[in-house]
Amino acid sequence: MRPRPWRRLSATLAANRADFYWTFPIPFYSYNREGAVLNEAVRQNWWRQAMMGGAHAQLEGVKAFSETDFTEDLKSIDAPVVILHGED
Repeated sequence: MRPRPWRRLSATLAANRADFYWTFPIPFYSYNREGAVLNEAVRQNWWRQAMMGGAHAQLEGVKAFSETDFTEDLKSIDAPVVILHGED
């Protein structure tokens, strides 16, 4: 059985929640791209908001988003929609 992707993310989050949320904005806001300048105010605000949340709820959120299949929900949309997915 393949390991579930959320387990690695959950393990990282559980191991050091403060560090996880301190480094997460870098790829999330594409600060890891060449020439990008990290905005410390955005990073600090992201961290502040994350640390106000409950650790258990955050872990359960990672699990729920990783394991939920939205295929049938997407099929029920009957209006034109553009869905974009990146590689970062």
